[in-house]
Amino acid sequence: MEACDIRYEAESDGGGLFPHACVRDGQAEFLEDARMCISQRTHLLAHAPTGLGKTAVALTAALETALEDNAMVLFLTSRQSQHAIAVETARAIWRKRRIGVVDLIAREDMCLAERPVPPCQDGRACFFAHARCGQAADVLLEYPLHVQEASRTCLRERACPYTSALMAARSADLVIGDYNQVFSSNPSLPERLGRPAKDVILVVDEAHNLPARVMENFSATLDRARIDAALSSQSLHHFRDDLAILGDAWDNASKGDRLDPEALDGPLKRSVGVDCGGLAEEIGETLRRKGERGHQELLSFLSAWSSNGMVRYADGSPARLHARMVDPSAACREVFSRVRSALIMSGTLHPPSMFADILGVEGAICREYPSPFPPENRLVLTWGGITSRFRMRNEAFFRNTAARLAEVCRSTPGNVAAFFPSYDMMERTREHLQAAGRNLVTERRGFGKNEQDALVEALARSGDNLLMATLGGALYEGVDFRNNSLSAVVVVGLPLAPPSKENIAYREHLERRFGPRKGELYSTTYPALIKVLQAAGRAIRSERDRAAIILMDDRYQAPGVRSAMPTDLLTERARDVGGALESFFRE
Repeated sequence: MEACDIRYEAESDGGGLFPHACVRDGQAEFLEDARMCISQRTHLLAHAPTGLGKTAVALTAALETALEDNAMVLFLTSRQSQHAIAVETARAIWRKRRIGVVDLIAREDMCLAERPVPPCQDGRACFFAHARCGQAADVLLEYPLHVQEASRTCLRERACPYTSALMAARSADLVIGDYNQVFSSNPSLPERLGRPAKDVILVVDEAHNLPARVMENFSATLDRARIDAALSSQSLHHFRDDLAILGDAWDNASKGDRLDPEALDGPLKRSVGVDCGGLAEEIGETLRRKGERGHQELLSFLSAWSSNGMVRYADGSPARLHARMVDPSAACREVFSRVRSALIMSGTLHPPSMFADILGVEGAICREYPSPFPPENRLVLTWGGITSRFRMRNEAFFRNTAARLAEVCRSTPGNVAAFFPSYDMMERTREHLQAAGRNLVTERRGFGKNEQDALVEALARSGDNLLMATLGGALYEGVDFRNNSLSAVVVVGLPLAPPSKENIAYREHLERRFGPRKGELYSTTYPALIKVLQAAGRAIRSERDRAAIILMDDRYQAPGVRSAMPTDLLTERARDVGGALESFFRE
């Protein structure tokens, strides 16, 4: 601890903004790399495990440069709930040096009018006048506020919170927002603020989510009814011939499977001289001139259809056409090439070089930092003799899985969490479960924030529960099971993505770009292990926590999977799991 204090004092003499009294082991290295990369206008991709304090590092390094060079820090998260830690860290920095901070979410989520669509988007007048937003913006910059606090401030000022926040952001040092503020088909936030991208230091938190979010943002689906609605619209009567051609082309394409872009673009170009993207621009401009916002699904689909990095196919009954992005670098490369510097980080950015490849981040520095927690506080076991391969999911598999979970419960003092690749596997296992007297708590589809918080509180109060949840559900990521409320985490099976047209196209694309070996790793193995890492990270949240991680599948010992795992998750197959658990918890 003394060495840590000395290291911090040496750095703070130079005007550092680090918000805590001590730089932890591992954190100092991350902070040094972040400062160096940002000052040199270089991108850094960082695998920074839980407990390393990555938010404090990122904001310290980014704001030190931004304040000196009159730049803006844009801190992006994948969920609104993740804004809170960034705001709290900004408050700690504010106590060392006054900074202007804006917490920004979507317009509809900040609207005070309590209507499904904000009045300003429908061309209607609103009580919360824009004329008072300038005064409210000045108030928002006085102290870092959570978005809920900012909205209450604007309510008192009778000003629109969203417009006030945008006005404040034009001169803010730090703006906290969602991925969609930059990685979507809409104009990016810096453009809307009039801030040049070259003056933006971009921080992407929980960045393991970014490829999937970008692919979703730039993908679209269209059914025939959307074209028919546009054909009957008076606002688009000048485009009826174009839309009729599009409708005929849609009818023909919907009978196919994997489609070429010419399936829709060809007929349009031959008849009216534009492809789907060009038609979307013309229709969009017409609607903007008329002050209308309808037909957004049609416009999104037409834009996506003509974009690069897409797979196009038809399915369903009634039929639908899909334009699904399989190359996120097509949307991300330009963003990262234009900003001054980017710090791309996550506790499960493993390996960071893969994310640099997939996102098209060129010339980046890739780093993996060690966990700051004592290694002796975590026991990692592989339990073989079972596999979740689809062809092996019979009643014997589910009975065996239930019996193994019961053995873990008998050998573990405290709560146990079991994570499954799917709800079906979880439910079929539960039917056979006799959990050694444990209270059974099961995640369900559509688990809300209030239910999630209540469950976390219940586990913190009681140590006799077995939690059953899914890898991809509401509880495997971003949930803080504090105070060592989980004594063991069991990952049942290897959560490989099921085959689908989209997944197959994604793998084929990666194989063409990086070769068969990396294509398999990038599309299949690494995404599964990232889910495992997220689930394993629920157990140990501080240096005082102790927990066991049990990986229950033969494939965790397969050479291809072992070579892809982080070194601190590697383990030999356990022959006596119950005995190993009892010995670990006796220490």
